[in-house]
Amino acid sequence: MQNLWAVVLAAGEGKRMHSRLPKVLHPLCGKMMLNYVLESAAALTTQVLVVVGHGALQVREAAGEKWDYVLQEEQLGTGHAVMEALKKLPKRGTVLILCGDTPLLEEGYLRQLLAQSEKKAVAVATTIMPDPTGYGRIVRDQNGQVERIVEDKDASVEEKEINEINTGIYCFDLNKLRDYLPRLNTDNIQKEYYLPDVIAMMYRDSQGVGSYCIEDYRVGLGINNRVQLAEAVKLLQKSINRSMMLNGVTIVDPDSTYIDCDVQIGPDTVLMPNTVIEGGTVVGKACRIGPGSHLVKAVVKDQAVVRHAVVSDSTIERGSLVGPFTWVCPEQRRQ
Repeated sequence: MQNLWAVVLAAGEGKRMHSRLPKVLHPLCGKMMLNYVLESAAALTTQVLVVVGHGALQVREAAGEKWDYVLQEEQLGTGHAVMEALKKLPKRGTVLILCGDTPLLEEGYLRQLLAQSEKKAVAVATTIMPDPTGYGRIVRDQNGQVERIVEDKDASVEEKEINEINTGIYCFDLNKLRDYLPRLNTDNIQKEYYLPDVIAMMYRDSQGVGSYCIEDYRVGLGINNRVQLAEAVKLLQKSINRSMMLNGVTIVDPDSTYIDCDVQIGPDTVLMPNTVIEGGTVVGKACRIGPGSHLVKAVVKDQAVVRHAVVSDSTIERGSLVGPFTWVCPEQRRQ
């Protein structure tokens, strides 16, 4: 799609994480949360703008200068964040609005949303939640079109019964967004500018509101606390392990095996239970790792065996046997 921009909202503090670290910088399987979102956006467009606020300098330093940034000095809601972003966006084109805390929302889902936005003012990504408590509800008209989005705190008793929720991911026509965004107000419990309120305005004016319902609700949800963080890690880990096994790696017990997203493992290698492999470790072919082994930033060459051992920042040569109960690391680490 020509003239496509992506705006990633990463200004929030994430109070429910109870952390000094900005929420979007928390790691999942060896990569910070925000990077997953940025990489999905970058697969669609080179024009990516990150809205920062809480811990702005820390977020910029962690994400790097590859991206454009805009500062939201006061966090006055998603609508306000997009208002700040518009200052750096062109008058015409298409913009994806993404949340920096949705690391599971891969490129393919965004392409589906883009497809639903063709010739429309906006398309919104939704999903069906078993328990929608706390999420904005999708209210549809008698024809099934999205009519408006109501926040949980502002919802009526009847609206709270709706199970289809807003993921906070949108695709807007930039020209239309510029027209409607200034009409937002703070007439709500939070006293914030709600970006979802633009949807109702566009619907009333018959501007065309599309939607894409994500089948797996877990994919589209933001991470707001450490319980949700652990759940996301588990889903990512399942995906990583599956990919490894489909490419020829034997994982005897996937439930007890942890592998970071940037690890490389050759075919015919066997991973025994209670194995942890992190930090861009490279394992060769026909190795045997574990049980009870931990590799960090290691290189393990073909046909090596590592049992009940810790290997960090070190190379294990071809055919070597390490362990049991061994720690292999640079000499200065031991001091």
